[in-house]
Amino acid sequence: MTLTVVWSVQARSQFIGTLTYIANEDPLSAEKVHKRVEKSLALLCDSPEMGVSAPTAGVRTYAVPKTGHSFDYRLVRGQIRIQRWYRQRQKPSSFAIIALQYEPDILPR
Repeated sequence: MTLTVVWSVQARSQFIGTLTYIANEDPLSAEKVHKRVEKSLALLCDSPEMGVSAPTAGVRTYAVPKTGHSFDYRLVRGQIRIQRWYRQRQKPSSFAIIALQYEPDILPR
C-alpha cells in the first residue's frame, strides 16, 4: 500500500523555517537535512509503524537520523499526516500535545 505524505500548514512552515535557518549558515547542510527528511518519508511510506507512539492517542513520532529533528504524524485514510516538526532538544508544550488531538488544516506537499 502506497501512502501519501501530507504536511499540516504549521509543520510545513516549521520545516521550511528550519531549512532556511540552516541554509543561512551552511547551504550544503540544509540540502543534506532536506534529503534525509525525504528519505525518511519514503521509508515511512513503506513502513508507517516505524515511528514510536507519542503520548497522544494515534500520534507517532519519528526522529530523522543525523538531523537533530523529529516530526509527529498520524496515519489517516492512506495518508501520513505530518502534524509537527521540531528540534529534538525542544520539549513539546502541553498546548502542542492538546492541539494534536484535533485535525489540523492540511496542505499537500
